[in-house]
Amino acid sequence: MIAHRETLRRLVGELSPRVCAASLVALRRRGQYELFLWFASPAAPTVIVEAHFRAGLSTVFCRPSAWKQPERTVPWAEELWGKRLVHLELHPTERQLRWVLETGQELLFFLYGTAHSGVVLRERDGQIRASLGAPRAVLEKLVDAPPRRLPGWEEYPPETPLVRALAQERHQLGSFYAHELCQRCAIAPDTPLGQLSEHERERLRRMLSEFRRELAESSSVFLFRRPEGPPLVSLLPLRGYSEPIAVFCSISDAVAERVRQTLLWEEFRRERLQLQQRLERHARQLARWRQEAEQCLHHAPVSERDRLWGNLLLMHPGLHERGRSEIVLPDWEGNPQRIPLDPAKSLRENAEAYFQRARRRDEASRRARHTLPLLQEREHVVHELLAQLQQVTTRRQLREIAQRVQELFPPREVTTRTGERLRVFHLAAGFVLYLGTDARSNEALTFRFARPHDVFLHVRGASGAHGILRGPRKGELPPAPILEQAAAVVAYYSRARSASLVPVVYTWRKYVRKLKGTLGAVRLEREQLVWVRPLPPTASESP
Repeated sequence: MIAHRETLRRLVGELSPRVCAASLVALRRRGQYELFLWFASPAAPTVIVEAHFRAGLSTVFCRPSAWKQPERTVPWAEELWGKRLVHLELHPTERQLRWVLETGQELLFFLYGTAHSGVVLRERDGQIRASLGAPRAVLEKLVDAPPRRLPGWEEYPPETPLVRALAQERHQLGSFYAHELCQRCAIAPDTPLGQLSEHERERLRRMLSEFRRELAESSSVFLFRRPEGPPLVSLLPLRGYSEPIAVFCSISDAVAERVRQTLLWEEFRRERLQLQQRLERHARQLARWRQEAEQCLHHAPVSERDRLWGNLLLMHPGLHERGRSEIVLPDWEGNPQRIPLDPAKSLRENAEAYFQRARRRDEASRRARHTLPLLQEREHVVHELLAQLQQVTTRRQLREIAQRVQELFPPREVTTRTGERLRVFHLAAGFVLYLGTDARSNEALTFRFARPHDVFLHVRGASGAHGILRGPRKGELPPAPILEQAAAVVAYYSRARSASLVPVVYTWRKYVRKLKGTLGAVRLEREQLVWVRPLPPTASESP
């Protein structure tokens, strides 16, 4: 979200000359929260405006020409295609943009950082024809809302912290500019307004005026790295941050880079969470196995008792007697032993049952003595990896931990009805990815195991595993992050795993046709393409 109004005003000032008087040649959406607008004019190259309308990422910018064309988009509001944009303006007090077309139709962008972000298409008569982002009923309430009167920072209640008053006052500085101003004035940000002296108030008034002038005259845009989360866009150098990671002349370019890094950070955070969940699952499983092994080591006295009872029963003269639920017999030292019995069995059969139970417990104890040190060592390694994961800050570090987890816990294999073995990976949101291990298992996976509404994946132009992605509900297309993760795993198990980017095609299984003569060869219909980096699986696998 662009929290500061001056930043948003500068952004609109950059966009207007590039899109006003140009034709809106296409409007396409990706999901419910992304919109792309193609503008073309005879005197300038095509401009693509990209907008996001979801909580935590609500912004708009000109898409850099070096970026590839948006993928997996569908048409939206086609009645506007070919119409000329005549005006673009920013709301007097709100984070709202109004795009006015020559027909009188309008696109209204609501760029809040909450669930109220979205876009609506309004006709000349005021009717709302379409919307994206927040629910339509929510956006309709924002369309004709009158301008708010925002108070000055000194008008807030005396108990209000200074930083909050500065962030929300009429100039809408936002949190990080408010903290910067507090630092310049040498006043603690959480100081209540009522505790400010008149000298401090005067210094704040003077510094606020100078600060606003600096913002208005700034010619550079800075990108600062934060300890956690996406970078920060600022029109000024900030004292609370180290050197900027990038400096731009264009606010739109800075916002574009911030969005790019935000999406990468969200992907990184999602992968880290999935890897953490996988390690936690393995930790719970190893702890359970360790506890079971420790319990088995305590079976030795019970095994000795079972053998004693079996021997005592065999020495009884009535070995063929039945119907008893218990019997009391003296042991070798004359101490009475109360022995439970199965009334349906004879004394001999009860003795054999005790001998068999003792043998099972002895075998379990032998296995436990062998496996317990291995389980303890592996459990220690898993807890070490979990601790390392909390310190991970780069994708490379994340990949290294994922590779170690892959080596510790190789993917489980399942078997088809005809005996072919498949790899299986459990992804997020209930999706499961199945992979073939060779040509025969690829064919069995695709044509005997898969269902018509499973998603089929395969690397284009290289041999490798067939992938079948199955969701929790029939015919549910996976979200883009899950689809890309599955495609990355499919690419990893192919001959193209050493490439930096790999094309992976996907379609419904019902559009996959078998080619005669070559085992595992297929022909696809209605396929789509996604480019991914080959990556080892980092999502949770089945136990």
